[in-house]
Amino acid sequence: MAESFGMGSRMTGTSGAGVASINDWTAGFYNMAGVASPMTERAIFGNQEKSDEAAGKIKLLRDDTGGPKTDEKGNKDAIDKKLEADLQAHEDRPIHQMGMSYMMQASLPTIAPTASNDQVAANVSTATKNMVYGAVQLGLIFDLRSLINTPKNLPLRLGVAISMRDNGTVANVNDTQIESYKFMRIGTEPQKMTIITGLGAQVWKNRLSIGVGANLFTGGSGGFQMQSVQIDPTGNTQVPNANSSMVLTPSISPVVGIQYRHNIKNRILMIGFNWRGESFMQIDPLNANATTQLLQVALPLRMALLDFYSPHTFTLGATYFHDEALKVSLDGEFQMWSRFMVNSARATYLSNVGESFKPFNNILLVKLGAESRPGRYINKLKDVPLLVRLGFSFTPAFTPNQSGYSNFLDNNKIAYSLGASYFLKSNTIVKHPVELIFGFQHQIWLARTSTKSGDVLNSTAYQNGYQPNYTYSAQVLVFSLGALIKF
Repeated sequence: MAESFGMGSRMTGTSGAGVASINDWTAGFYNMAGVASPMTERAIFGNQEKSDEAAGKIKLLRDDTGGPKTDEKGNKDAIDKKLEADLQAHEDRPIHQMGMSYMMQASLPTIAPTASNDQVAANVSTATKNMVYGAVQLGLIFDLRSLINTPKNLPLRLGVAISMRDNGTVANVNDTQIESYKFMRIGTEPQKMTIITGLGAQVWKNRLSIGVGANLFTGGSGGFQMQSVQIDPTGNTQVPNANSSMVLTPSISPVVGIQYRHNIKNRILMIGFNWRGESFMQIDPLNANATTQLLQVALPLRMALLDFYSPHTFTLGATYFHDEALKVSLDGEFQMWSRFMVNSARATYLSNVGESFKPFNNILLVKLGAESRPGRYINKLKDVPLLVRLGFSFTPAFTPNQSGYSNFLDNNKIAYSLGASYFLKSNTIVKHPVELIFGFQHQIWLARTSTKSGDVLNSTAYQNGYQPNYTYSAQVLVFSLGALIKF
C-alpha cells in the first residue's frame, strides 16, 4: 500500500518526494539513512526546549556591548548561525520519535470491453470490486544512545515502519490466471502488510548518514493429501479425508540508504539514495495429491503461489533548504519491472498450452515536492506553527500493451498532492509537542486501449468472447491524517 498510495501523511502531501531529507518514522520505507539524520528541520516549531529562534520567534541578537547590531545582513547571518548551532547542540542528546497515520483511499477504475458475456462480466467485476479501503501506518525511531555509548556520540537509531489494512488483513492473495483482468497497483494487489526495520547511523556528524534494513514478509512450501475423493458429475461439494502441511519461512529483501548534507553559507543541500530490494510472496512447491474412492486412482497435482511482486527500486534525489520556510525536493526513481514473474506451476502450464505474456518494462518516474511556512511571508501568520506542502509526480506504465493472452493492467499516472502540518504545544495531557499532519493525493490513470492480435484472435478464448478489445483507466483519491511526537 505504501508503494501505491504512500507511507505517512507527510509524504502523501509531497507525492513521495524527499529521499534526501526524510527524517521521520517513514524513513524505513523511503530511506533508512533518514532514521539517523538530524531531526531538526521538521521540528522548527515542535520542541519547546529549543531557543526562541527555533520556535519561530527570532529576536535580534545583540553585540558584546549589549547594543543591537546595525548590519542587517550580518545580523541575519549571525541569527542563522546561532539557530544552526542551537539545533546541532540539541542533537547531542538522544531523540526518539513515534508516529502514526490513517490513510483512506478510493480507487475508481473502469474497464470497457468492446464485447461481453458472462465470463467477461465476471472478470471485470473481480478486477474492479473492493476498491475503497483504508490502512493503518505506524512507526518508531529509537535512539540507541539511550542504551550504549557511540563513538563521538554519533547518532545510532533503530527504525520500524509498518503499514497494514484497517481490517487487520495480513495479505489478500489473488494469484489468478493471466487472462483475468488484474490492476497491478490498486484493488487486492496492494493489500499486503508491510514491515520494514533497520538501523541508521551518522558516520559524519550532521553530514553523512547511512542505513541498512530489511523488508519482511513470508513464503514457504506446502502440500495436500486427499483420500477417498469421489467422481461426482453433479458437482456437489465433497469433504475428503484430507491432510495438509505448510512450512512458512521469512521472506527478506534488503533496504539500503545514504543521505549527505552540505551547508552552503546559511542554506542546506541534501543528496539521498535508497535501494529497496525485490520482494514477493512465494509458496513453492504447493503440491497436492488426490486418490479417488473408486479404483484408487492417484491424481497428483503440482501447484504454486506467487503474488505481491515489487521490483528492485532505486531512488536518487536532492533537497534544497532555502531556510526554515522553504524546502524543495526532486527525486528520480528507477523500478526494475523486467524481472516480473508468475509462479513456476503457471509458467509450466503456459508453456504447455502455447500461451505467453510480454515481459514488463523497467520505468523511471519523477517526483517533485515542496514545503513552506506561510508565516515567513504573511505577517498575520508569523506566529502560527503551520507548514504547507504540495507535490507532483509522473509514473509511466510498466505493463506493455496487452495484445496477447494476458491482461495485466497498469497506466501512465499523473499525480498531484497537497498537505499541511500544525504543531500543538505540550500541555497537561502530553509532555511533548505533537505535529498533526494532513495529506491528500489525486492520481489520474490515463486511459489505455488493449487491442488483441496475433494468435489470440484465433484462440478458443477469443472466439468465446473471453478476450475482447477493451479500454481501461482509473482515478485514485488518497486522504491521510497522522500525528508525530519527538521525545
